[in-house]
Amino acid sequence: MSTVALLLASAASPWLGQAHGQVGAKTKAPGQSPPAAADARNADRASIRAALESFVKAFESRDPKALAAHWTAEGEYQSEAGATVQGRGALEKAFTEFFAKTPEVKAEIQPESLRFLSTDTAIGEGLVTVRRGPAVPSTSARYSALLVREEGRWRLAQLSESPNDKVSIADLDWLIGEWKSTGGQGAEIRTTYSWAPSKKFINVQFSIKEKDLALTGAQVIGVDPATGSIHSWTFEADGGVGAGQWSRDGDHWVLDAAGTLNDGTTLTETNILRRINEDTFTWQSINRLLDDSEIPDLPPVKVARVKPQK
Repeated sequence: MSTVALLLASAASPWLGQAHGQVGAKTKAPGQSPPAAADARNADRASIRAALESFVKAFESRDPKALAAHWTAEGEYQSEAGATVQGRGALEKAFTEFFAKTPEVKAEIQPESLRFLSTDTAIGEGLVTVRRGPAVPSTSARYSALLVREEGRWRLAQLSESPNDKVSIADLDWLIGEWKSTGGQGAEIRTTYSWAPSKKFINVQFSIKEKDLALTGAQVIGVDPATGSIHSWTFEADGGVGAGQWSRDGDHWVLDAAGTLNDGTTLTETNILRRINEDTFTWQSINRLLDDSEIPDLPPVKVARVKPQK
């Protein structure tokens, strides 16, 4: 029952607040004028949003019975592995076991579409990422949710998961926030990650301060539509520029980076980001070339999240 309890838990806000209104505007119910049809679909979206917010409340209350009530009487859930749980009673039991075994868990969802098949049915699809604590790598899956309206209430008729074969910028959501590390010779490095308004890119601001050096810069991280992989573009305040290709290794990341310094020399390196837990990761640069000359690898640097002051 790994992801089912989480899939909709954080979905209430984003599912309906995006550009899905265009779909409803194109759906014309018999006997309705286009404006009336659009108004009806907007009302449906509001109703689905309310149903999902109710699901969130039940989830946060760890109430298996209330959660199961968000499915139809014979509603079902199908896991990524192909296991199926059908019926409210079975779902309630599965939720009960899930909460008993999973005291610490978080989830993020990246909705991609919401479309209506008829007056009383809709399908939502997207990506969900689940984390079960600092010692367990995060997992992600594709989801498809069939919602139906019964007696004026939107419920889940079917929720299914499938393997996620694509990387997503949402996989880096855990980086959002401010981080600090202390490098060699007392250098202090601060980095802040924040979402762009569209949540298609992560904006990064960084600064390095030591006795005789103060350097700042910016970076943008996102999915390159030409390759489908995560890419980063870096701009240093002194004029240096660079780019990096990200590849995932479990819960860690390998970045193949290349750049040009402000004096025209080139630097290539492999950067390894190893996630330790929600608040800690290490960063190491290896296989470094300055122009055509090898330069020493850098030892791993511990990077810690800066907690907001209360």
